[in-house]
Amino acid sequence: MSAPNTLNVCLGHLPFPQTHERHIDLMIAPRLIAGPKRLALVEDSYFGPHGSALSEYVQLLWLLDRLQPLAAGRDYIRIFHYRRFVSPEAPPVGQRSSNLPWATAIRAADLDAFESSFSRVSPGELFNTPVQFHGGMLYQYAQSHVLEDMLNFARFLTETAVLSPLECAEFLSMQLHIPSCNIGIFTKASYAEIFGVLRRAASFLDSPHFVSRTGYQRRSVGFLLERLNSYLIIRRIRGGISQSSFGHNLVISDTAVVSGTQ
Repeated sequence: MSAPNTLNVCLGHLPFPQTHERHIDLMIAPRLIAGPKRLALVEDSYFGPHGSALSEYVQLLWLLDRLQPLAAGRDYIRIFHYRRFVSPEAPPVGQRSSNLPWATAIRAADLDAFESSFSRVSPGELFNTPVQFHGGMLYQYAQSHVLEDMLNFARFLTETAVLSPLECAEFLSMQLHIPSCNIGIFTKASYAEIFGVLRRAASFLDSPHFVSRTGYQRRSVGFLLERLNSYLIIRRIRGGISQSSFGHNLVISDTAVVSGTQ
C-alpha cells in the first residue's frame, strides 16, 4: 500500500455525516460543531467585521496561512465541504440535480460507494466539473447576484494589480466556469499560488469599492472570489501548469432539488 500523500480537509458550518468522519483529517468551521477529532475554529471575524462576506474563503485563506505546517509530509490537499465533494469517477448512484444540472445529488447513506473520493493517496490534481454558461460568466453573475459588485471588484483588481487590464478583460469574458471550484485536489504549490492571489483579491473587503449586502447576497465577496478562483484554475490548465483533470460534482441532498446555503 502506498504511503499517504494527501491531507483531507473538510469545510462547513455543519458537520459531515458522522458515519464517514474517518475521511476527515482536519475540519475547519466558523463555529463549534460536534464530531470531527481535529477541528479548527475559524470565525468570520478572522477577516474583520465584514468577514462573513467571504463565506468559506475565510477558512480557505486561514488554511493558506498555515499550509506548510498543517500539510507537512503531504504532497496534496483535498478540499471538500460538509455536503459537497468531487468524485474522480462517474457516480454509480444518485440523480442529476434538477436545479444544479452540473451536480449529482446523493444521500448520506450512499457515501460508501465513494471511498475513492476520499483516498489519502492521490495520483494528481483533480478539479470540479466545468460548465459552459450561456452568455458567459458576467451575464450569469448578473442573473444571480448584484452586477455592480462584480464591476467594482474588477476595478479593484486592476487598480491593485491583482490582474492586469487584459487579464481582467479575459476574466470578465470567461465562457467556462467551475462551480464550487475551491473543492478538489490541489498540490501544495497550486494551492499556495491560487489562494495567494485570492488573498490579495480578498482585500476588496477593505476597499471603498466594497458594498455590504444583506440576505443571500451578504456573501458577495465569496461569490466574487469563486469566479476568480475558477478563472485562475482554468488559466493554469491552459498554461500547462496544471493538468486538465476534472471530476464529478457530488452534493449530499435528500432530494434532486439542492437547497442553497444560508
